[in-house]
Order: sequence, then C-alpha cells, then structure tokens
Amino acid sequence: MLDTTERDVRRAYGDGKSHGERFRGQFGPVQGPARGPLDDLARLFTDLSVDRARGVDVSAKRVDDVRRAAVGARLGDWSGLSLGVVAALAAHFEDPLSQGWLPVMLAEHGRFTEAVEHLEEMPDAGAPGWPRAKLVTALWELGRYDEARELMCSLQARFDTVRESSVSVWDEGPVAAEYARLRAQVEPGSVPVFLHLPFSGGTSMISALKNVVPWGRMIEIQRRFGLLQLEVALERPLAGPGRPLLVHLHHPVPLELPGLPSGADLRYFTVLRDPVSQIRSGFYKRISAPGIVPTADHGRSADFAQHVEYTTSHGLTNMLARQIVMTHPEMRAAARAELSSRGVFRPIASEEDMFWFRSTAHLSDEVLLRWSRETLEERFTLVGTMRHLGASHLAAVASTGLPVADRIGHHGRSGQPATEGEADPVRERLRDANWVDQQLFEEYTARFERDHATLLGALDAEAEPGVVVQGAS
Repeated sequence: MLDTTERDVRRAYGDGKSHGERFRGQFGPVQGPARGPLDDLARLFTDLSVDRARGVDVSAKRVDDVRRAAVGARLGDWSGLSLGVVAALAAHFEDPLSQGWLPVMLAEHGRFTEAVEHLEEMPDAGAPGWPRAKLVTALWELGRYDEARELMCSLQARFDTVRESSVSVWDEGPVAAEYARLRAQVEPGSVPVFLHLPFSGGTSMISALKNVVPWGRMIEIQRRFGLLQLEVALERPLAGPGRPLLVHLHHPVPLELPGLPSGADLRYFTVLRDPVSQIRSGFYKRISAPGIVPTADHGRSADFAQHVEYTTSHGLTNMLARQIVMTHPEMRAAARAELSSRGVFRPIASEEDMFWFRSTAHLSDEVLLRWSRETLEERFTLVGTMRHLGASHLAAVASTGLPVADRIGHHGRSGQPATEGEADPVRERLRDANWVDQQLFEEYTARFERDHATLLGALDAEAEPGVVVQGAS
C-alpha cells in the first residue's frame, strides 16, 4: 500500500512520469493533449516512406509538409527523429531545402564535425539567416576561425536580419571593438551559466543567445520542470566534443556539475531589475501568459495592491537576492540534503514550492544583502542591469566566449498598464519591503555604468550618428 507522506507522493509522481515517458506510445497511438509535434512527424514520415517504397508517386507538397514538420519540431528533439527525417529527405528524396537544413540541424544538435562536413554541399535554399549562425559557432568551436569569419561575413551580406542585429569580433566600429575586447577577457575552459532571474529581461536575452548557441550544447534548467532537467544534467558528460557551451539556469539551485574538466569552473552572469518594476511585471505577465509559474495568490488577488499585500506578508520579498544567494557556498549543504532523494525531482506548481523560497526564509535582510554581495563578487563575471539591457546582453554574450552576438532590445512592459494614478503608498510599501533588491540594483547598475562606459558610449554613438565615442578604437 502506498504511503501517502508528501515525500513518497512526490517520489511516486516522479517514478510514474519517468515510466510513462519510457513507455509512451508503446501501448497504442498517443492521442489528445499528450500528442505532440514529434508524434505527427513520425506519422507523416512513415506514410511518406511507405508510399515511396510501394512505388506511389510522392508529390513535392508531401515532401514539403514532412520537412516543415521536422524543422518545426527540431529544437530540443533529443530523440533525433527530426534530424533523421531531414537527413533522409536530403539523401533519398533529394530535397534541396532539406539539404540546406541538414548542416544547420546537425550544428543545432551539437554535432559540429558532421555539420561542417555538409557545409560545402549546402545549397543557398534552406535555413534562413540566424539558424545558419549556429554553423559559425560550429566552425569556431572546431578551431576553424578563418572559415567562421568568412561564413559570418557571407550571412551578413545575404540576410538583412543578421546584418542589422549581429555583432561579431570581426566587424568594424566601436561596438564591435568593445565586444571583441570583452570576449578576449574570457578564461578558457569554464562553463558560462546564465542565472535567469524572472521578469528581468531574461527571456529576451536567452532568446537571442539561442540564435548563436546550439540547443544541443546547452543545459536547460527551466523554472517549472527545472528539477527534472537537473536530474538529467547531473548525468551529462561535461568534457569532450559534446561539452556544454552554456547553462540556462532559470530554476535557482546551488549548481554543482560533476565531471567538469580539471581547472574548469562555472562562471555566472545575470541581469538585475528595479524590484518594484520587476514584481509589477510579474503580476501582470502572469495574467497575460498562463504558462508562467504563478505565486500562490494567483487568481485571488483582484488587483496589484492586493498582490503587494500578499507578497509582503507571505515572505515573497527580496526575491532576486534570495535566488542569487542560492549559488553561495553556505547554501550547498542544504541543497545536497534537499536533492538527495529522487522523489524531489519533480515539476513545481508555484514560486512558493521552489527550494529557494524555503531555504532562504530564515535569512535576515542584513545577511541576505551580505551574502548577495559576496556571491556576485566571487562567482559572477558580469552583473548587468535592466536599465541598460542591450549593453548588458552584449557584455553577457561576450562573457560566454562566443564570437557572434545577436542584439536585443527590451520589448514592451510585460502587459503592464500605465502607472499613472496608482497609489504611491503601494509602490513605497513594495520598495521598503524589498530594500535589499533595491540596494543591489542601484549598486550594480552604477558599477555596470562605470565598468562598461565605453560600450554604453559606443551604443549611444551608434544610435546618434556623428557622436564621438571617447576611448573607443
């Protein structure tokens, strides 16, 4: 009989999920909400291949439909089905668009040597500009720097989106020169970790990072399913040709990855935001985007003022600092104890269900501030600021050691209404309750403006032609 203690229930859920994934589809066709793009792709490709074997004339449209399904399902497809389908269409159906996608998808999967082998055979048709930028990364990682430069120049010449939004170490101008300088400071061999703090520009940043970092060379630890992904990441080889180029840490845990090469370490970067704006953004974005992990008052607080009352009275204060200190050495013992049971690797339902919330509840604001400063000083190579998100992003990509960056701009206010007319006492209460986050934001914004003055000046000059940038070369 199942013991219904909380830990055993969680273990049962985790076991059921793992067994369900292992045998998924083996007892009948997957139907309903569980059916996904890979299920549809498998059916389309099977029907196409069977008809081809029977001698049935296969139309170009059917080949096109299968290729589109494979390309649409390719990101995060660890099964390799989408890649195998495109390879078959390229080789056996002689589909030129599949031939154009094949090296790109190999690069995205992290199979750099094979991707480059197909590069010379890649026709002009196929993947558009930014997906092809993964091939620049592949060439760079293989040490073929001149070829990487030639390909990047070709992409910039052929694709407007690449030319207008890319920055590379080979470009001319003060922004590119500063990017190249920052990239040259990176210590080789370490693994960059993006600590993605919620509602602080991180979604814009990771979307742009994924334009240059192949998904197969990333470790994804997302918010809702991060513990399940962490369980997989702990068993992943971290050395050799498949080594990760980036860890996307959106679920804050004290990350320890066994198997790092000797001398290598995790180097973190993040972006801070004014806490009032950050919490306000979270409240309204959760309303407009139901898939975001909620707080426990979701659907209960009628307006932002009630949400502020909930957060300040239920311990959801200084949330950015509490997530930052999860990488502090003092948190490691508690994390090891928490994660020692397999049952803890599970999806989470709310912010309050996350380990950072429980494990930092006892910390005073003074300790929280001190540990946050220690963490940011000792473990982070870059602390950006939402006040200068575009510059923070370029500096962050440079810290990964990659030769190319896709620029970003901050898009919109996360569904927030205008603040005019909103009661000042609400904002002041929120600011007082989150004074540690406020202090960190102000301190590290000032530091970013000081340490990256040349980059900020170059970006300003780029926006206003004719402005002379002091110190830029």
